[in-house]
Amino acid sequence: NLAVRKGSFLVSFVERGICDSNNGKYDDECWINMPHALGAISALISSMPLTLWISSEGRTSYRLSAGNFPSRVRQALMNTMSAILKVMSSLRTIVETEPILSRGFGSNAYFEHTMIQCSILAGQFCTILPFAGDNDVLIEPASKIVSLAADIYTLGLKMIGIDTVSFAASSQLIGKASSIFGHVILESLGSGVTDTGKAVAVSPPARQWLCDVSSYDFIGVALSKKTYRSPNQSKAGVDILAHVARSAPWVITREPFNLATFRDTCSHLCGNVNDAKTRILGLKLVESFLLGRKASQSLCIFQIDFPVVPEYFCPLLQSALKDEIPAVRISAISSFGALLQTDWRSMLLTPHESTFEPDMVDWTCINSILQATSDGSNSGIRSAACKAIGNIYSECIDTPDIENSSSTQKKTIPFCDAFAIHFANNVCNKMEMAIADANASVRSMAIFAMGNVASAMRGRSENSEIYIPTIKKFFDPVNACLDDRDEKVVGNAIITIGHIAYFVYSPMYLSSVLGENAGIPNVFSLLLSKLSSKVELALCDAIGESSRDFSWKQRNSAKKHAWGACMSIGTLLSFSNMTKLIQYSVIETTLNQLFRCIQLHNIVHEKISASSAASLLKLPCSLWLHCSSNCGAIGRGLATCFGFINQRADKSSILSEIKSLTKVMLSAANSEDFCIMFLNQDDIPFDIEQMYQWLVSNDMDVYIFDKISLALEHKRVRSVLDVSVAQMFLTRTRHEHKSPCKSAESLPRKYSNGDESDDDGDEL
Repeated sequence: NLAVRKGSFLVSFVERGICDSNNGKYDDECWINMPHALGAISALISSMPLTLWISSEGRTSYRLSAGNFPSRVRQALMNTMSAILKVMSSLRTIVETEPILSRGFGSNAYFEHTMIQCSILAGQFCTILPFAGDNDVLIEPASKIVSLAADIYTLGLKMIGIDTVSFAASSQLIGKASSIFGHVILESLGSGVTDTGKAVAVSPPARQWLCDVSSYDFIGVALSKKTYRSPNQSKAGVDILAHVARSAPWVITREPFNLATFRDTCSHLCGNVNDAKTRILGLKLVESFLLGRKASQSLCIFQIDFPVVPEYFCPLLQSALKDEIPAVRISAISSFGALLQTDWRSMLLTPHESTFEPDMVDWTCINSILQATSDGSNSGIRSAACKAIGNIYSECIDTPDIENSSSTQKKTIPFCDAFAIHFANNVCNKMEMAIADANASVRSMAIFAMGNVASAMRGRSENSEIYIPTIKKFFDPVNACLDDRDEKVVGNAIITIGHIAYFVYSPMYLSSVLGENAGIPNVFSLLLSKLSSKVELALCDAIGESSRDFSWKQRNSAKKHAWGACMSIGTLLSFSNMTKLIQYSVIETTLNQLFRCIQLHNIVHEKISASSAASLLKLPCSLWLHCSSNCGAIGRGLATCFGFINQRADKSSILSEIKSLTKVMLSAANSEDFCIMFLNQDDIPFDIEQMYQWLVSNDMDVYIFDKISLALEHKRVRSVLDVSVAQMFLTRTRHEHKSPCKSAESLPRKYSNGDESDDDGDEL
């Protein structure tokens, strides 16, 4: 309530300052102190826990006083946004009225400071407020803020173009106004896509503005060649347009004129033979549009005639591949990595051909990029080429079809297995040198490329049983990179080793080499131990038991390594033909690290606990049967899962996976495993009574109650548990046996016979 009252006072102060401005009283106290008032509001807004106060998740158990508190906060925010709109409107009038600036009201420095504080606050209203549910009433005023910021931006650009002596005195300040409020647009649009390629939706206020006719003038100015007449204007204009293209590419394609104008602007910039920086700006626009289009596919918000892209933009990229400036070539190569499967279908087929057999494909473009992976003159080119090849291969071979009504977006000509194998062999030949490159970035991207190739080809191999041994030779180099001095190289190696492992340890590939190399199980065990240590390092750091002092960057890398290691461990342990050959202690230690990720879910990054749960759930049933009675992994796993279920109720995103995993381990467990579960209560606490209720409510089979009852009769267990616990389970067991619908014969055959030979049938 105090925060709301302070906000109301500051808003009233700003309102009086606006009146002073409108009346020309530029020396009045309220107008003079306007920047300070705006800064105070900004600080107050940024410190408020708005997500807790007014979001749908904000219905907390504690009682808030003074009536409907969320409603009052919402109304206060709307009043504040109304005041900011008035400030921006006043600033717009000042920018538009050139004689006022020429008279030097107040001072230019003061006016600039006011604009900066106003733009910061405007950006906050468009980005940090929750807009879902009842808070959708905030979208309209926030959208008006974006619209007014765009008006000031476009007005500034238009007025800078006026070449008069009287305007020269204030043109610099007006240019700053355009730049300052341009940042509001950048913030509201966001990046459109993360560094990993995941799509990020545009903020609701920005989306509403872009869908409204009020944005058309801004889009027209952003696309106009006049915006790019000078180097400084070009860079600022490209930054804005690149954000639009990356965050909302549908704005550019919603009208043929917009797309044609965008193409002409890109051609204009890319065609500047005298200025490499301008050519780079043009390629930045192309790359931003292609990245935005690719990311928008996952959000189902993009519609465009795909053949337009190769026709409009690929000639620019192919020309840039031959540019003498490395930075231009790097940008062109990166852009090729953002093309979609349909683009490559159009580009790779030679005229009059309709099949993707290797000898019928035009390899010119791909071969140029492959050749760049060994460019001795510039490591940046080699790195960009390796990354692009990885993306291209994944897009062509591994990307699912897009199902929609547009016939041009449907898969009409498949990339056949022969094409996939030929392409994979070409990539493997080039990556041998790149993976040993002296530059860490090149090594990292070469490993990334091989990971994508292995992942895509594994899917092909599992579905059509094609055999491609060339990938196997990268196992040792990638395994060695797990100890690389560069954190990014290690991170990519951790994920890639899991993909390549299929071509080494799966029955199809292992049978041909196991007799030749008896040390394979030892390598497998060492790899599991190495990956487990990556997980352990992140967990120890999370609980403050690490022997090393991590920097923020190192700590962030450790989290990524642990997340990737959890996924690769899941892949390795799925090879039942290998887990039979290694010591139980290695399997137990590895599984225990995955269980610890779940135990520490409140401390570690959510991706780590999620990946560990996913890896555990996909393990074959034969592994759990293999572990039963031979190690304590299942007992500790059950204690972990019941502890998680007790704590999380229905709040966790991985709760369903944990419940499924619990049922799998319950089915594979024997009485000794349940003994270990009960004896680990001190280290891995869980509520036995809640466990009992969960078993009953989930209608678990009678044989599980039989095994639990047998465990409760064990001397060690009886010494640590209350007698009422044993009585509770024994009573339930008798009840289950009396029930006509339950019997010990309900035990699933795949768990009762202990047969571990059918790995396909027991995949979870």
